[in-house]
Amino acid sequence: MRPSFIGALSGGTALLVAASAAGGGSTYLGFRLLDMEQKSVRWHTPVLGSGATITYAFVTEPITSEGARNCARMLPAVVAYAHSGIAERDFRNETAEAFRMWEKVANLTFRETSDPAEANILIGAQADPIGRAFTNVALKASATDNGGLTTASAAASGSSGDADQPATNKTIGRSLICLNPEQPWKIGFDGRLQVYDLRYTMAHEIGHAIGLDHPSASGQLMSYRYDERHQGLQPGDIEGAVTLYGARPATEVYANSDSSTQAEVAPDAENGRTFGIGDTVAVAPPETGSITPIAPAAEPQPDNKAR
Repeated sequence: MRPSFIGALSGGTALLVAASAAGGGSTYLGFRLLDMEQKSVRWHTPVLGSGATITYAFVTEPITSEGARNCARMLPAVVAYAHSGIAERDFRNETAEAFRMWEKVANLTFRETSDPAEANILIGAQADPIGRAFTNVALKASATDNGGLTTASAAASGSSGDADQPATNKTIGRSLICLNPEQPWKIGFDGRLQVYDLRYTMAHEIGHAIGLDHPSASGQLMSYRYDERHQGLQPGDIEGAVTLYGARPATEVYANSDSSTQAEVAPDAENGRTFGIGDTVAVAPPETGSITPIAPAAEPQPDNKAR
């Protein structure tokens, strides 16, 4: 097994730097793509800019994913939120809204399935509580691998990828999202930064699950400090998702909406609402990439790193 590690970013980490086509210059972007085995990752095909349909399911019974760095053992999702007085219907709605945030801006379609064994993204509660929420990303084996899922570290360094060189990217085999059942959860922003909003948390973890990393301490939804300054994806979040999957056609209806709602390419269409999270099936990859959760904006840890 190759060594893997939890990809924590310190407060001094800069935004992704991409070399300009003219050569020599650099452009600072408000996003960071996951770097796994020194390659960018995305769903279904390594070609950047192409759309994808991704399924998700909620864990309904205890499962174990051998080799996973995060979310290795998960319990049914209800274990995570029931103690906070949140109903299943509301939890599922917040999760759907979190997926919809990404659908509105990128050429992505998310579909819920009742079969965890077939889902691309699994959502559940941590069986071994730690931190707030975590995402585990496992790579799909390439033609030169030995089959099944292979894995890699989700490194702290970013990669901009290159749409003209698809061989430099890898595809995701499965992502796991798990919430800490010992932490309180809420729906909506109320200024209490030690209690995380579900939709915000879920949207952040979904970002990891589709191939995005922490770009910075703050300023984007994918930043690793939790705050309640923004109620939607920020420009860097949008640019990162579009880099991976292309932009959502302006007239296309996205899957998690009713038939009368058109997809939006604007960042903040939440009308004062806030954000939400998912599960995994037992798989046994030899090594798995992992992502740290968002950390609270107030009273940061002494080492100033995300947990």
